[in-house]
Formats: sequence, structure tokens, C-alpha cells
Amino acid sequence: MQRDTDFLIRQIYDAVDDVDALPDVLSGLCERIGGENGMLGILMKAPGSLPSPVLFRLDPAVMQTLKARHLNNVWRRHMVALPVGSPAASDSFVSFDQVRRTDFYSEILEPWGIAHGALFVVDDTPKFHVLMTIHRSTMRGPFTSTELEASQELLPHLRRAMQLRFLLERNSEHEKLALEALDQLAVGVLILDSQSRVLFANMAAREIVAARDVLVLTDGTVRCRQREQSDVLRRLVGSAIAGGPGGSLLLSVSSRRLPVSALVTPLVGTLAVSLAAQGVQGAAAVFLSDPERHAATLIEHVRDLYKLSPTEARVAWLIARSDSIRDAAKSMGLAPETVRTHLKHIYAKTGVNRQSALAYLLGAAAVARVPQAPSPIGDGAVLIGELGSQSSGGMKGSVTWGSCCLYVASP
Repeated sequence: MQRDTDFLIRQIYDAVDDVDALPDVLSGLCERIGGENGMLGILMKAPGSLPSPVLFRLDPAVMQTLKARHLNNVWRRHMVALPVGSPAASDSFVSFDQVRRTDFYSEILEPWGIAHGALFVVDDTPKFHVLMTIHRSTMRGPFTSTELEASQELLPHLRRAMQLRFLLERNSEHEKLALEALDQLAVGVLILDSQSRVLFANMAAREIVAARDVLVLTDGTVRCRQREQSDVLRRLVGSAIAGGPGGSLLLSVSSRRLPVSALVTPLVGTLAVSLAAQGVQGAAAVFLSDPERHAATLIEHVRDLYKLSPTEARVAWLIARSDSIRDAAKSMGLAPETVRTHLKHIYAKTGVNRQSALAYLLGAAAVARVPQAPSPIGDGAVLIGELGSQSSGGMKGSVTWGSCCLYVASP
């Protein structure tokens, strides 16, 4: 018996991070107390959607009728009043003869072949109950007190395992929301492991990688287009993972005038802990700033923030990126004096009077992306897991984290 108990306890804790283990837990508990089938689920205390329960040897097609017509059934009304961890036989508060005269029996219990139940409140929280029922047919008769007692030493473990599972799911949702928020940044964000494999990339970073003129993704590993820059990036990532401060470098772009800047920092905090729990031993964050790619975003933000005209916003952008008045005038096809006039208006509206201060204001305005059509390389940001190999196009490397399936596009 003790060996069976130890095995069941291991199964229960396996379910903390593997929901597919829960039917095996129900199977073991059914065998333990003489049940034939069972259900484990959440019952919300306030009106709202009901999460799907875990079923063992029960036809899921009947669940729709149960949710629609019989949630407040006679078993449930008595069940929610039970103390946590103290099971009761259904026949202790309502006999089978009484139950069989109800629609609950004809529409739910009879199709499932159920006559008697062992009812459990696994946990009771401010928002929901965690409930479990184990059942059998008329041939086996009501559950006895001896059978119910056989579950007692397992119930505290099941309660703790469910609490841990809910905690992990809640943390996973928080991480998912935080990572999705990074998709709204104009700055690219990469999280790399010690081999420069991509563990995470937000949308801005994926767009930079997809362009293939600065960074290239091959077999899930990112490298710079220029070899010497790849060596520097790899050293900075390794240093950051080893506990160093990281560093920065400029990534040259042959097709553009302005380089992409990369800042490498150690990854710490909750996300680092989460990755470590998934077997990732050390990671670094790389922040990518591509001023040319988000010029349109920046100009749009500046117009909205400081009520600039379209021409003034364009002049502000050119001057802030260190262009001279003469160069800005040439780029826009305007006379230098016209640009000077626009610049005076810009200084008056923004409250600054120096080119460096204007550059600072525009840099702050470029934090968020302007909402636009979905990227041709797909939606989503998280790239946890081994990525697909390089191909000529399309999606590669479908992976999952929590309840969300996300992708990385091959270059």
C-alpha cells in the first residue's frame, strides 16, 4: 500500500507542470477508493465562463448539458458546503432513489452510468472551488467510509499540487503580458543564450532580422552580417551571461547611412528565473535601435506630441540626427533660410533651443511603435525552444510557451 501511495503522490506532483498527467491522477484515485470514473475541475463562485474539467472515463459530450442545465444540481449544492479535504458519499445527503427521479439523473448521471458519488472539495479560494467527484454504478453500491478514508492522505498533496499549478499559470500569464508589451516598442529586443540562440525576439527585432542587412538568423542562431561584428557581439553576450556589464556596438549597414546600435546587458529577474526553470543556463538581452527603420514612427509621434506641421516634423528629424541645416535643406529641397525658420518654430513648440536637446526629445518619442498592419513575418514575439532551420521564406520553428503558440520567421 505504501508503495502505491508513493507512486500516486509522484503522479499528483507531476501534474503541477503537466496537465496531461491529471487523468492518470484521477485513474489512480478511482482505483484507490473503488471508483469507475471521475471528474476534477473548477467551479467559479461568481458568474462567468467555466473552465473545462479533467475527465476520466466520462463522455465529454455530456458536459455541454451539464454546464447549460445542471450546474446547480443536488450533488453540487451539498458538495460546496463540505470542508476542504473531507470527502463525503453522495448517498449520505441524498439517496439514489431520490436522485433518479430528477432531470439531473436522466440527462447527466444515467448517460454516464453513474449512480453513486464520492465528493471532494480539494480547495476553496475566494474566487472558485476546486472540486473532484469519483463515481460508480448501481452494481457497486454507495461509497463506504472505509473507501473514503483511503483517499485522505492523498488529498493534501492534490490540494498543494493544484495550488502550485495555478501559481505557475498565473506567473506564465504575467510573463506573457509583459512580453507582448515589448512588441509595442520601437526598440528591438532579443534574448540570446550563450550560443547566440534566440530565446525571444519582439516584433521590432524580428523586422530587423528579416531585413538581413544587419543581422542574419540561421538555424535559430543570430549573427551579424559582418564577421568582426559577430565576434564582438558574441563576446559581449558571453560577458553579460558570465556576470559582466555587457556593452554596446554599432552594426554597420551598407545600404543605409545610419548604423544600428546594439546594447547588450545581463538578463536578471523573473524572466531569467523562468528561463532557468526551462533549462536555459544564462541569457543576455540585446536592445537594437534602428533610427532609419522607424523614421516614420518617430515623425508621427513628434507631430502628435508637439503639434508640429508635417514639414516641421521632418526638419526636426533631420536636425536631431545630426544633419546640418544645409544638409537638411538639400534633403528636403528647401532653401537653408526656410529650414532655419522651421527650426525656430520647432524650438518654440518643443521648448528646447539646442540640437542636442531636440535629439533627446525625439529619442524619447521613439519608444513606442505606431500601430500598423500585421508584419509579413507573422504575429507574436516569443521564440522559446529550438528554432527551425533556415529556408527561403515562410514560418519555421513553431513553439509553445504557456497556452500560446508563437513563431519565428526564417530569414
